[in-house]
Order: sequence, then structure tokens, then C-alpha cells
Amino acid sequence: MSDGNRHDEIQGEIIHVYDGIEEADNELPLWWLFTFYGAVIFAVCYWFYYEGFEVGASPMQAYAAELAESAAAGGEVSNELIEAMAMDPSAVAAGRETFQAQCAVCHREDAGGNIGPNLTDPNWIHGGSPVNIHDTIRDGVPTAAMPAWGAVLGPVAVQQVTAFVVSLRNTNVDGKEAQGEVWSPGGAASAGAEPETAPEADATADAGVAAEAADGGANAEPTTPEDGAAPVEPTPTVEE
Repeated sequence: MSDGNRHDEIQGEIIHVYDGIEEADNELPLWWLFTFYGAVIFAVCYWFYYEGFEVGASPMQAYAAELAESAAAGGEVSNELIEAMAMDPSAVAAGRETFQAQCAVCHREDAGGNIGPNLTDPNWIHGGSPVNIHDTIRDGVPTAAMPAWGAVLGPVAVQQVTAFVVSLRNTNVDGKEAQGEVWSPGGAASAGAEPETAPEADATADAGVAAEAADGGANAEPTTPEDGAAPVEPTPTVEE
């Protein structure tokens, strides 16, 4: 082992040699230093901007805002849009304010239900998907006391109220007893829909009826012709 310094034309100054391995002491390239210091500065600024002082919106909040702007401009309302808004605290807060001003009379401030149903349990009368809830708020229920709020609140406020209601899903506030059917993601779009009969089932039923008729004809006892009547010749069977 040698600790003597010497200068090598290729490696530069050799500051340490151990077991034939030479260690050089050279200055780091400027591009590497600029990249390293830039990454440190970026990380600090990023933390203060998004986490420390929350100056800017998070990527999820920005995405929800873009979806809301698209829907307000005439875009189609989707489950994805409402679910994203339900994760945006500002959209949920705006929806809560509108809900307490317009909807609490029938549904209570905690959405536990009064004249209207409880909105915090898993049961829904007109479907529990975000789009179902949005359409019910926007169009109302003509056969019940639910008014159509679309023209009164406007599309953005309706979406915000929907996001607030979706954020309360399955919180199960102690209130009015459950109404409607249990809804779960991936289930039916609306409760109470009659199931359609599959064409295969109808065909199977028809085939069964035909088979019973054929068996009945084959097992029927032959009739004896009355006196003086000509016997009836059997109809030949053609096999396909």
C-alpha cells in the first residue's frame, strides 16, 4: 500500500494505491454538478409548491378541474368524471354548500333522509352509479317529490352536488330506513329493472313443449273405428 501522491497523464493525481488499485482525485464534470444541484433544487421547490404551502393543485385536483371544465363546456358526464370530482376537496365543499342550501330540507343536512331517502346507505331507488345519481338530480323524479335541479343550478353545480353525494356513499348515517335495492359497483345501472329473458331460454322452452307434444302423440292409444266406418290409415313417417 502506498499513500504517496503522483500524477498520471490519463487519470490525473493518484492519491491512494492499495493492492495495485489506484485511486485518483479529479474534479467532477460541470454537467454532472449542474444536473445534481438542479435535481436538488427542483425537489425542494416541488415539495414546497405541492406539499409544504400547497400553492398549486395536485395532479389529481388538476385532472378533476379539467374534467369539470370539459363537462361544463358541453362534454358528456361520466362515472369517471364524478368519481374524480368526489376526490377533489374543493368540488366536494362546493357541492356540500349547495346541498345544504337546496337539498337539506328533504334529505337533512347529513343526508340521512327526511321526506327524501337516506343518501348514505348502499340502497338506491333509481340506481346508485355516479351517472344515475347525476341524472336523478338533474332531471328529477316526476312521480315523486324530487324536482329537476338542472335548469335551476346549472351543469357545474349539479356535478358538484353529485360529487358530494358520492363522497357520502356507504357512510351509513343513522337516519331514514333504507329504500330501494342495494347497489354496488359493477352491478345494474338502475334498481328495479326487470331481467330480460334470454333467447336461448325461450328456444329451450319451445323445444321442450315440442318434445312433450311428440311424446304425447307417440304414446297415445290407438282409437278403434266405429262400426261401419273405414279404418284410418297411419300417416307414414319420413326420417330426415
